[in-house]
Amino acid sequence: MTTDVSGRPEISDSQPVSMSLKTEMLVLGGIGLVFALICVWLVARGAPLGHDEAVYALKARTLSEGTTSAFFWNDYRAPGLPIVLALIGRYVSSDASMRLGVVIFGGLTILLTWLIGRKLFDQRIGLIAASGVAFSPVVVASASSVWPDLPGTALGLSVLAVLIYAVQGERVSWWVLAAAPLSVGATLIRFGAPIPIGIGALAIAFWRWGVVRRSLPQVAALGVLTAIPVWAMLSTSRFLGTAMSPLDAIASLASSNDFPFYKGLVDYSKMADFLVLNPAGVLLVVGMIFGIVTALRESATDKSFLLSAGIAVVTVLALALTLHGEYRYLAPAYPWLWISAAFGLSAASRSMSRAFVRPGAVVLLVLAILGGASDGGLEVEKNKERFPDIRTAALQLDELTNDGECGVITGYVPQVAWYSRCVTTNYSDGDVRLTSTSFPDDPVLYLLLVQDGKRQPDGAVLDGYLGKVEGDCFEVGEPDDGPFRYVEVCPVADS
Repeated sequence: MTTDVSGRPEISDSQPVSMSLKTEMLVLGGIGLVFALICVWLVARGAPLGHDEAVYALKARTLSEGTTSAFFWNDYRAPGLPIVLALIGRYVSSDASMRLGVVIFGGLTILLTWLIGRKLFDQRIGLIAASGVAFSPVVVASASSVWPDLPGTALGLSVLAVLIYAVQGERVSWWVLAAAPLSVGATLIRFGAPIPIGIGALAIAFWRWGVVRRSLPQVAALGVLTAIPVWAMLSTSRFLGTAMSPLDAIASLASSNDFPFYKGLVDYSKMADFLVLNPAGVLLVVGMIFGIVTALRESATDKSFLLSAGIAVVTVLALALTLHGEYRYLAPAYPWLWISAAFGLSAASRSMSRAFVRPGAVVLLVLAILGGASDGGLEVEKNKERFPDIRTAALQLDELTNDGECGVITGYVPQVAWYSRCVTTNYSDGDVRLTSTSFPDDPVLYLLLVQDGKRQPDGAVLDGYLGKVEGDCFEVGEPDDGPFRYVEVCPVADS
């Protein structure tokens, strides 16, 4: 084994994999193609947009069309994803176009996972890690939804890839400064991106401390060029032109939710079946176990494994202890989890007969593909159970009204606004109010009521709204058919 000038181990080249670059590219391309086909298939199945999806899609449409977004947008949301999707929205604005825009970032995440795994270890580990990320249900579902988590992961991972490649010489290369705009971009897409980026950057700095120590000008320049714009974006309202700074908005949201700090851990424990009990999840756990055992036995390779596994574990804990649990929030940890697991799976395969390894790998890959498509697809398809009649009712409103000349009061603001193209607001607190500063002049107003729906008044307040109904209502779905299954739309007037 060799060491670099700092005394740290070089990138592990033990057990090199004999594979031509052409073969490697074909395998990687095949992984990306199958991933893309799965996501396109899920998008084509046409599940309605969920609440957060509709928020980001609406913001993208308002940016591309120049209309208002004050009635549904919150300052704790990062505008980067809508800005990117607005470029698509100039040509086509639909559920599918918005979701396919996110699939591209999923492909970038797979590519970067391969690059980092290849650099830290070898070709085989890079490809195993890339396939693991591609066919994990969490990644499949996140890539097929209009959420900023995977795009933020892709840009954040590109920052750490730049750092890893930049610290390979005796000094940090000056092109490490490319990490600064990438960090700003990741933060613009996901305000929480500095957490996994910071964890990864610190781990890489300790991993190559001798190189970093001799490169203070490069490190200082990178720190300044990154910290100043990120701080300005998060701590001030002027940078993004918002009413509150993102940090103040996030603090206000956290205060209103009042979740215990450990809620994320509890939430993820309840998702164990989705996170672990599938082919990719089982392989991830098995690979991590073999990786730990192998790293303890082989000091020649443990530094790279400790880097990837350390980033993975600390990132998971940091996200779980700062946010409530939604599986998409874990996206930044998945590349590192899989790089670590790929090291363990590769080590395990070396102790097996070659006659068994290749067919076994093919079987496991097929199972992972099927599991990722099935479990990830079921998660995406849940919106078909939750919101089909809401979408149908909102689309009927779109047919009854002119764009932008209508107003809707409902508990499902973003979805109804997206599909109806009407300015949509929530019910007022404690009283009956049919006015809104967001409504156009003399709008045609409607109530959209959902059986057992969220954020919907009851008792005297609901009766007060129903007392404003003027004209015939139309219904979608069947009463008493369970939650989210019955929608009633009624014209109202403030008489």
